Amino acid sequence: MESSDQPTPKPRFAVVGCGHGQLDTIYADLESRCSSRGWSLSDLDLLIICGDFQAVRNESDLNCMSVPRRYRQLGDFHKYYSKQTRAPVLTIVIGGNHEASNYFFELYHGGWLAPNIFYMGAASVIRYGPWRIAGLSGIYGRPDYRSPHHERLPYDRDGIKSVYHVREYDVEKLLRVTGHVDIGLTHDWPAWVELCGEYENLYAAKPHFLASAKIDNLGNKPASRLLGYLQPSYWFSGHMHVKFSATIKHIESTFEDTVRLLPISESIRTTLPLFKKNVSKSSAEHTSETRQNNVTEFLALSKAGHHPSTYMELLELELPERSGEEQQYFSRDENGKYFLSYDEEWLAITRAYNDTLRLADPNTLIVPPPKKKGIVSPTAIARQRTWVRDNISKKGLLRIPEDFATHAPTQSTNTTDGQEQPPEYPNKQTSNFAELLEMENKFAVSVEDSHEDDDSGGIEFGWE
Repeated sequence: MESSDQPTPKPRFAVVGCGHGQLDTIYADLESRCSSRGWSLSDLDLLIICGDFQAVRNESDLNCMSVPRRYRQLGDFHKYYSKQTRAPVLTIVIGGNHEASNYFFELYHGGWLAPNIFYMGAASVIRYGPWRIAGLSGIYGRPDYRSPHHERLPYDRDGIKSVYHVREYDVEKLLRVTGHVDIGLTHDWPAWVELCGEYENLYAAKPHFLASAKIDNLGNKPASRLLGYLQPSYWFSGHMHVKFSATIKHIESTFEDTVRLLPISESIRTTLPLFKKNVSKSSAEHTSETRQNNVTEFLALSKAGHHPSTYMELLELELPERSGEEQQYFSRDENGKYFLSYDEEWLAITRAYNDTLRLADPNTLIVPPPKKKGIVSPTAIARQRTWVRDNISKKGLLRIPEDFATHAPTQSTNTTDGQEQPPEYPNKQTSNFAELLEMENKFAVSVEDSHEDDDSGGIEFGWE
């Protein structure tokens, strides 16, 4: 067979800032944007949505979303959940601060929200072919950062907001990742990232950004730690409803120290708390492999419903170079597309940390005390890596199974009046994941505990 002189086309990715429940609009705009580039929708390999996805399965889920009642809308997702419509492009999403948090909690470790739409969980690293993608869901809320995941249904007025706040436990797991990460995802921007781009224009256009920066309240500080540690080739975010790009050249061991060395104008430098702190050389978060990359291209995008050029970006990305990788990551389907796969190291980290995951009891709402003190040792993670390699990788089980199933009622079969929070549904994907790793399923809920047959319903919310 003669070899073709045609170069192999670069894989094509699309990135969206905030979804806001407008999947039909997103896919229609995506098709139009592809057409303007001479592509078809089927040419796309992957769509990434950076939070505020709003995976609302039925009207009851709206009561678990932190949005004033007058602004709540069912959106389009329920059609994809019920299989009335199928996502035309493989789509991966992270969570933001306007979500059906109850559904995301069911899939804490990640899973299919609907056919062809994958949620990355509270935090994870997954593979699309050879690409290594790290994601952190939620936004930073200082008071809740060091708290365990204590929220259970029905959410009260505080819990419906704290449930989407980033937790130190999940960030710590990402800080144990070694080797190169290609793409990093957060909903809110890493703190201080705007200073790596045209910050003066941004502050002039958005004065409230500068006002927040002056009180050290702009951006996600744990995300900044991750940005400086992982140093991915690309970092995508949403949340701020504005398109903004920046190039980060990692010249120090932490992003905070890198930013301090930037040639920031004196008028800004004298007003931001970052530059008023005593400067001390920070050590790296953990011992890690030498980074293959010291430049990160940051891109933040707006929300669906705005002009497509502001909330959607099409990219052609070079294939990352990998050595010593599992060949399972490089397999393709009949259309030449890669598969979503588990990341071997992330599975090891998850297994090593599972005993330290603390959740509130679904009945008493009491969070158990910590079982162990201190962080999980590198030796423990290495031991789990060997287990994963022997029991999952070598058995060809790294590909993420397409095991989506409905658990909550679809919109057409939902019999509640839509004014109450739904019960907590045990999700088979989460139990399958725990079985794969042979670890305790901390999210197991019996039918009795879920109140699935309880006519008393949940808490009503009438505030705006």
